[in-house]
Amino acid sequence: MTTLISIVAFLFVIAVLITIHEWGHYRMATLVGVRVIRFSIGFGTPLFKWVPKRQPLVGGVAQTTEFVIASLPFGGYVKMQDEREPDQPPIATHEVPHSFNRKPLWARAAVVFAGPLANFVLAILLFSMLNWIGTTLPQAKLAKVLPDSAAAAAQLQAGDVVLAVDARAITDSLQLREMIRQSNQGTEQRWKIQRGETVQTLRVTPRVETEHSEFLGQSQIGRLGAVIGTPDALVEVRYGLVEGLSLGIEKTWDLSALTLRTLGQMLMGEASLKNLTGPVTVAEYSGKTAAMGVSAFMLFLGLMSVSLGVLNLLPLPMLDGGHLMYYLWEWVTGRAVSELWLDRLQRAGFAILISLTLLALYNDLVRVLGLSSFFS
Repeated sequence: MTTLISIVAFLFVIAVLITIHEWGHYRMATLVGVRVIRFSIGFGTPLFKWVPKRQPLVGGVAQTTEFVIASLPFGGYVKMQDEREPDQPPIATHEVPHSFNRKPLWARAAVVFAGPLANFVLAILLFSMLNWIGTTLPQAKLAKVLPDSAAAAAQLQAGDVVLAVDARAITDSLQLREMIRQSNQGTEQRWKIQRGETVQTLRVTPRVETEHSEFLGQSQIGRLGAVIGTPDALVEVRYGLVEGLSLGIEKTWDLSALTLRTLGQMLMGEASLKNLTGPVTVAEYSGKTAAMGVSAFMLFLGLMSVSLGVLNLLPLPMLDGGHLMYYLWEWVTGRAVSELWLDRLQRAGFAILISLTLLALYNDLVRVLGLSSFFS
């Protein structure tokens, strides 16, 4: 039963992420006047296909895009009218201006960028919805203060409830822990706490320590030296429309930066290549979060959407980021990348993507089978 839940949840996650990504390409193409021939979720043999009656207008005429759900769910594509494509159906003279290759550079770049952008928008909406719906979290209450710690030096005590740090309101224990971790400069802070019936302000300086991670290498973090949060002191955390949206945008930005930083550390050898996981791990966590409830599943879907958006913007041929690099070259030099170099770069990009896919599958199998990894 658990396996079935994982498979269904995984297929749902993949379908949503691919559909949103390709929908971004599709809608931007129609907005800039490109005729779209096919919108496909998956590759291979079409299982279902239809042509909706109500479609966006291009040149005053409704699109006749064919929508397809294909047999292989690992990806999708938007086939646009393009005179350079060898299998392009005959194009009527009045339809030629609606070809992708005839559009100005900014329009082509916008169509390419719209796919990852749609994934970021989805993540922002999911995180914002979680903020609006609200969730129950442990209160920012100190359960225990360790001796000879930064908390002890600041005269914090077990039972203290943290209300604010440097005038920033504290709503829950997770927020407080994250603020402490980010306090890695050894800077003094002013903590507003409630101790019994009284409210007072204390000066707290988290100690800077080096954290060693198997995956992310080492990094500088702030440490308080206290146990934060107790199971008997919970608080309902819910945000208003604007604040919830703002925090959703902030979380999406932070996760994007973390993903890029992790990829950079793997490239430089500062983080383990075991960080790269494949469909087996995604399926496993899809099932686990689905079993935990709607909120956990929404959070996981948002995380995956951010990852897909960032990965597609990497400057690798065959990815959206690779196409954007071609357009950057065209903008700087005034001429498009030659067909010869396009072919070479596409082949190189395909080889890189296949290598990364095999590495991800290797990491999945090593973890599932409990084997010793080459990257240990």
